Amino acid sequence: MNSVILLNQISFNMSVEAIMRRSNIPLKFSDCTFENYIPNLEYPSQREVKEKLITSVRVIEKFNKKNGLNGLFKSNAKPKNIYIDGGFGVGKTHLLASIINSYRGSSLFISFSELMYLIAYFNLLPTVEKLSKFDLVLLDEFELDDPGDAMMGINFVRELNKTNSIIITTSNTTPTNLGGRKFDILVFKERIGKLADYFNLFVIDGEDYRVSKHPRIEYNASHKTLRDLYNEYKVKNRKKLYVKFDELISRLSDVHPVRYMNFNNTVDAIFIENLRKFTDDELLDVLRFIYLTEVIYYGSIDIFISTNIDLWDIFSDDLKNGKFKTKIMRCLSRISEKGVLVRT
Repeated sequence: MNSVILLNQISFNMSVEAIMRRSNIPLKFSDCTFENYIPNLEYPSQREVKEKLITSVRVIEKFNKKNGLNGLFKSNAKPKNIYIDGGFGVGKTHLLASIINSYRGSSLFISFSELMYLIAYFNLLPTVEKLSKFDLVLLDEFELDDPGDAMMGINFVRELNKTNSIIITTSNTTPTNLGGRKFDILVFKERIGKLADYFNLFVIDGEDYRVSKHPRIEYNASHKTLRDLYNEYKVKNRKKLYVKFDELISRLSDVHPVRYMNFNNTVDAIFIENLRKFTDDELLDVLRFIYLTEVIYYGSIDIFISTNIDLWDIFSDDLKNGKFKTKIMRCLSRISEKGVLVRT
């Protein structure tokens, strides 16, 4: 079997509907259960939230059982949505996947970035209609980077809340603080306050497991080149892709981000040559690369990178300290777990 694929051979023609029908659980988290979520005893909230979620899953199952037969026996006791707040790497996504693996009913896992791209592709109400077919919508990393995403996120929650679907979401910011440090608009703050009423809030404390395990991403110590690592890499069920950084960025700009998921259907590993610092006028490319990193992370795709700069310097200080700080720090945290860097 040919284990190699070129960038221009990757098909991005799969329909968005087909992408949404993919496996609910990202490959990286497919084996996650409540049983193998091991709370850090130094942070009791990890055990407490785990137990609350186990109980919540059973309550939601009971609610949906009462609301069977197309709602013929509709109950008024719809459980509240759930909002899991915590820092990077405390196991929030592990818990979302555990819910899917435990829940006896229909569920969909989707990241907030993916949701935003879906709404941009379909518009709000068609997206709500498609997702309302699921008992549970597991929404990972709810965030509000800019006013556009803020309004779409709030409106999505409001509209989906009118259905029998229940949202369980994670975030690095509690509902009452979403956008509070970013947009000083009274009307916006009022809407944020209403959003908080839709959720029960579970807070998880703890340290970033990814960074504690990989305190700072290390450069490859074997002195092998990126090509050496590429040639030695043994694929599993998919293929391996070698691509120059600027070629990759150019291709991403030609493909709607909802179709980036096609990488997960195609490659086990991606080898990126000559990663460089983004310039100040490449914001859209920055956001595309960050989302690709999310896709790679969820898809359990290995990533190898050659560069002559420190990974932490590929984004400018203005970006790292600006409104996209959360996205950027999450991206760097995830690459620190998955990546192997080669100094050039």
